[in-house]
Amino acid sequence: MREFARTVQGSHRDEIDAAAIASAGLAADAVHLVRVLRDLERGTLHRMRNLLVTATHKDARVTAFLTSWAFEKFWIADALDAVLEAVGADTAALEGPRRRSPRERAERRGPVRRAIAGNFAGTQLVAAHVTTGLIDEWISQAAYRRLGEAASVLSDLVTRLLALKDRHIAFLSEDAERRLAANNRAVKLTRKAIAQAAWPIGATEIPDADRTFFETFVFGGTEGRTAAARIAERVAALPGLTSAHGDTVAARLAS
Repeated sequence: MREFARTVQGSHRDEIDAAAIASAGLAADAVHLVRVLRDLERGTLHRMRNLLVTATHKDARVTAFLTSWAFEKFWIADALDAVLEAVGADTAALEGPRRRSPRERAERRGPVRRAIAGNFAGTQLVAAHVTTGLIDEWISQAAYRRLGEAASVLSDLVTRLLALKDRHIAFLSEDAERRLAANNRAVKLTRKAIAQAAWPIGATEIPDADRTFFETFVFGGTEGRTAAARIAERVAALPGLTSAHGDTVAARLAS
C-alpha cells in the first residue's frame, strides 16, 4: 500500500501527442466511447461518497487505497478530455434520459439510505465493495482495449491507462480474495451486491442511449462476448462465488 501511494500517477497530458491525434482523427464510435469512459471516470467521487457512508470508511487500508485510486482516476478522465479536445469533439457531460430498470433500484440509493443499509451490513460490507470494484476494473480494462482497437492513434495512451488499471486490480484482487475467503457473511453480502449491481459502476448516471452504445460497442459481437465471458470466469473463480454470479455480470454487460 505504501508503494502504491508513493508511485501514484497524475496528469498524462505531457505524454499525449495531441497533434498526432488531431491529424489522424477519431471515428465517431471511438469519440463516443471516449466520452462514455470519461464520464464513468468522472463519477469516482460519486462512488467514493457511496462507499464512505458505510463501514468501509473505517478500514484504513482500503481508504488509503481509495485516496490514490480517486486521484489517478481524476487524471484518467482529464487525459480523455485531452483526447476530445485534440479532435475538436464535444467535451460536455453526456445528457439524456437514464435507464430505469427495477433491478437497479439499489444502485440509485442516495447516501442516507446507503448509510442506513451499511450500518446493518457492518464491516463485512467492505468485501462487497472491493469485489465489485475489482469487477468494474476488469470491465474498464475490456473497454480500454476496445478503444485501442477502434483508434490505433490512441494505442500509447491506452497502454498507459491499462497499466494503471493493473495497479488497481492488484490491490483489489488481493483484498477481495482475502476477505471472501475469511468470512461467509462477506460472501453473502458480495453475492447480493453483484445481483443488484449495474455495470459498469456508475452506469446509472449515464444516459440510457449511451449505456446501450457501451454495451453494444464493447461487449457486442463475437470478441465482445468473449471478453464478457472472460470476466465471468474471473468472477466465478473468486472465493465463495460461482459461475452463476459470473453469468449475471456477463449478461448485464450485453443487456
